[in-house]
Amino acid sequence: MAFRQLFDPESSTYTYLIADDATHEAVLIDPVMEQASRDLALLRELGLSLRWTLETHVHADHVTGALAIRQATNAQTAVSRDCNAQGYDRLLTDGDVVLFGHQEIMVIATPGHTPGSVSFLWRDRLFTGDTLLIGGCGRTDFQGGSAQALYHSITARLFTLDEQVLVYPGHDYKGRRVSSIGEEKQFNARIAGKSEAEFVHTMDTLNLPMPKKIHEAVPANLAGGGAAALQESFSTAAAASIVHNISARQLAAEWPANQGKARLIDVRTPAEFETVRVAGAMNVPLDRLVAANLMTVVPVEETIYCICQTGTRSQFAAERLRAAGFRHVVHVDGGTNAWQADGLPVVRGERKAISMERQVRIAAGSLTLLGVAAGALVHPAGYALAAFIGAGLFYSGASDTCTMALVLAKMPWNQSASPTA
Repeated sequence: MAFRQLFDPESSTYTYLIADDATHEAVLIDPVMEQASRDLALLRELGLSLRWTLETHVHADHVTGALAIRQATNAQTAVSRDCNAQGYDRLLTDGDVVLFGHQEIMVIATPGHTPGSVSFLWRDRLFTGDTLLIGGCGRTDFQGGSAQALYHSITARLFTLDEQVLVYPGHDYKGRRVSSIGEEKQFNARIAGKSEAEFVHTMDTLNLPMPKKIHEAVPANLAGGGAAALQESFSTAAAASIVHNISARQLAAEWPANQGKARLIDVRTPAEFETVRVAGAMNVPLDRLVAANLMTVVPVEETIYCICQTGTRSQFAAERLRAAGFRHVVHVDGGTNAWQADGLPVVRGERKAISMERQVRIAAGSLTLLGVAAGALVHPAGYALAAFIGAGLFYSGASDTCTMALVLAKMPWNQSASPTA
């Protein structure tokens, strides 16, 4: 069995290499783009065949090396389904098992640092990403983080493991390399012996600066370490097109004072907007968002905040507006879900609406079942419908677009004649 703990000094990120002796198959956990050549050289040196690169979450302090390594090795990439990321080969859920050689890695959902954070358990070793650090834990003030969820993940999921299990964190800033569940239960300064209320208070008052690479790293990692991740550095032009991110709480602090000097654009469907929204927001559905039209009423120098339900559609909208020439575009992490989770005030309508993400899942699942049933009971040609839906979902993941969502957005139940502000 080969095991290596590798380190990136710029982001203080640990990358882990695990290999099966019998088959020489291997996995990498949390590879870093700038260290891809190092990791590839180590694989060649040890004569290993890489099967997987695994991400503990969508990182904000570095761009993943997953895509660059996949292109060099044909290894598959994986991230939690709850990260709402595109471009990965496998979307993981709690309890999944990743196989390589004769080895198994179990996926443990540990949301809190981000909604899609997971830990990986291999034998007696636990790879915790930013969920549990040595003597600490990851922050919860951006990317839809939740101190309550993190407390539950650590105390109810990780601290229930055998105390002898070794803890290998995603970062350490003091040169520490490994701990154990027993040690962290007893000595972790953030959570050991703390009530949930005490822990939440601690996390809510950290006031940490944003990671230096957050504006480059998060969009690239949401796209699987996409095109930007293949560059060793970002050009000046690319840096100028970066969309800024803020949390729901930061928006709540900024928005009341800036309503006369900024716009909050909600890019959900009219039906979703009617159901619940942030006061003062204007509704411009993503499928109707035309930057040139918006420029006729909004000066390019004015700050634009983009929000949706979870943060996915608003990211696309913000990138579209920034590319069109708007100079101050801000994407709200976690969207209205994060806003409500933080207990912030909303305007509610009488209408109830199913979120677009759920509508896509319902429609895709229904059409797939219909195709399979038609193929089995009526005529084999019915299977073509299921195949067509599968091809559409594959294209959606590969292209980072969703044609089905665009179609559903135009359906009557997603429309409204109500005012949009």
